[in-house]
This record gives sequence, C-alpha cells and structure tokens, in this order.
Amino acid sequence: MARKYGLVGPDDLEAVEKALRQSREWRDRQRLKAIRQGMLGESTMEEVAAKAGVSRATIGTWSQLFREGGIEAVLRTAFEQRGRKPRVSPAAQAQLSEKLRAGSFKRAKEVRAWLREKHGIELSLEGAYYWLGKVGGVLKVPRKTHARKDAAAAQAFKVELADRLGKLGLPSGARVRIWMADEHRYGLISVIRKVWTLRGHKPVAPYQTKYQWGHLYAALEVAGENSCEFFFSPTVSLEASDFFLRQVAESDEAAHHIVIWDGAGFHPKTESHPIPERIHLLQLPAYSPELNPVEKLFDQLKDEIGNRLFDSLDDIEAAITTLLATFWSDLRNVASLIGNGWLLHQSNASDNPYRPVIN
Repeated sequence: MARKYGLVGPDDLEAVEKALRQSREWRDRQRLKAIRQGMLGESTMEEVAAKAGVSRATIGTWSQLFREGGIEAVLRTAFEQRGRKPRVSPAAQAQLSEKLRAGSFKRAKEVRAWLREKHGIELSLEGAYYWLGKVGGVLKVPRKTHARKDAAAAQAFKVELADRLGKLGLPSGARVRIWMADEHRYGLISVIRKVWTLRGHKPVAPYQTKYQWGHLYAALEVAGENSCEFFFSPTVSLEASDFFLRQVAESDEAAHHIVIWDGAGFHPKTESHPIPERIHLLQLPAYSPELNPVEKLFDQLKDEIGNRLFDSLDDIEAAITTLLATFWSDLRNVASLIGNGWLLHQSNASDNPYRPVIN
C-alpha cells in the first residue's frame, strides 16, 4: 500500500487556506492546493501530482520550497519559471485561437482533450481555463445561422453595396436617403431574457401563453439625418409593406428613398409589384440577418418587454413605444445602431453617387 504524503512547513494549514482564498493567479492556486493536500496527509505524492497536473518531481520541489521558506518561497515563481518555455507553445496557441474563432469547443474539458490528442500537452482543468484566458477565449452564446445561408453572397454584399447603390439610376444631383428596414413579431406569450443575479441563486420570471400577435415595421436611416420610422401592424402583408414604404416616402417628399431589406414574400418586388414613387428597393442576401442593424433594435425591444406579463396588445405596444421614443427623440441612438462599419463606409463611398447629405 502506497504511503500517504505528509508535509510540514513554517506556515500552518490555516495560513495556506487563507492564501488560497485570496489568490486569483492560476499558478499560485495550483501550488497552494498541492501544499494544502500535502498538509492534510490524506493522499500519496502521486495522487497530489495527478490532481495538480504536474510531475511527482515538481511536487517534491514545491515541498522543499515550502519547508525551507513557507508560502512566500512556494509562490516565488521566478525561481522555477525563469527561462522555462510555456507548456502550450506559440504554435499550439495560434491553433487554439483559430479553433475558438470557429466555435469548435463547448466546454473547457474539450480544449483539454484537444491539447492532449493533437499536441501531447497534459493540463489540469484549471490549466485549460488558464490557457483559454491567455489566448482571449470567452464563453458566448453563438448566433444561429441558417443551413442554406450563402456566406460568400453575404460578404459580397458588404463589399459591393456602393456599386449596387450607384446602379439604381437615380437622377443626377438628387437628394437621397438610405434606409435599413425589417419587421418584428411581438405577442402576449412571454419573452424570457437573461438577468443579473447572485452566484448560486436561480432567478425566476413570470410566463404566460396567450397567442395574440402584432408586428412592428421599422426603418433606420444610414448616415444623413439618422432618422427612424416605425409602424404597428396587425399582420405582415404586401398591403402593410406598401403602407410602410409610403410612410417612409412621405417623411421627406423632396428625397428619393433607398430601402434595403430582406426578400420576404410580403415585401413588394420592383419587377412584379407597383412601388411607391421615389422608393427604390435593394434586397439583402437570403438568411443574413446580421447584415441588418435593425436586428439590434429588435434585440433591445426584447429586453424592454422581456420577463414581463401584458394583458393586451395595447399594453405591450405602449411598452415598445417607450423604447422607440428613445430613438426618435435622440437620433444619436439611431447612429449607434448603424455603427461605423461597412454599412456606413459603403453608403459614403466615393463610387456611390448617392451619398447621404447631412443638412
């Protein structure tokens, strides 16, 4: 039977446990846990080494440091780390970054298994978390993407938007306003959203299943005046979409309005439906909602109505209007949704003859 490993040093167990509670550095916690396990005398040295994810010889080195100088000596990392190569090589770190960018791991233990199988690197679970943090890894809920999405088409739209705007054939010198538009369905069935809470506490939110629905049409102006237009509708249809396009056109009767939205069946098509005067349509690539900043507005809308119960559509529309008012009362909020990325740059590109004019 293997002999239990016992460790005694100038610092007592209470001091070691206090240092462990206060430490936030992974390497320090690794050493302190091994020292504490040795002081408890309930494990063999091999068991202590396995739990720490290091060799038996390393445990022996830490033990000697503790006997001679206590906690301070064990945590003096320069003694052991000077000139030592990182356990995860730069090449392995680069590959790990690429795997994280591709969303290949759901759990830290999968990272640990991948490093062991592909690079022969054996880490403890804490070590896997350490290297995840070292390369900038964070845990996020991924955005859903449709299986039929054409990623190349979505990327091409971002690069070619200025050229597509230029091919619309608008009159030379015309006043032009560019809009991103979309629709959102809301209803009395409860929306559940994340909340801040305390560690170890499970929050609850009220929920009901009332199947009554309404729809919000929304349009945000790209650059220009950063204006916005909204319309509550009981349904989505060609008639409702036509009404909303006329509302956009009437917001500035002296301008031509370019409306960019998706190819939903209830959106009128230039080649097959009558389009309101001074309205020009551009269609987004299929299954590419991330190209439309109106989606950010709808995400805020879900936060506004989330975890709340509403008795009627009038009540929920009043709550939604409270949020929308923050946009038409302060147009800087519209600009924040548009951002300063590809959409703004393409709208203002030199090869777009219809760049928005700021009054």
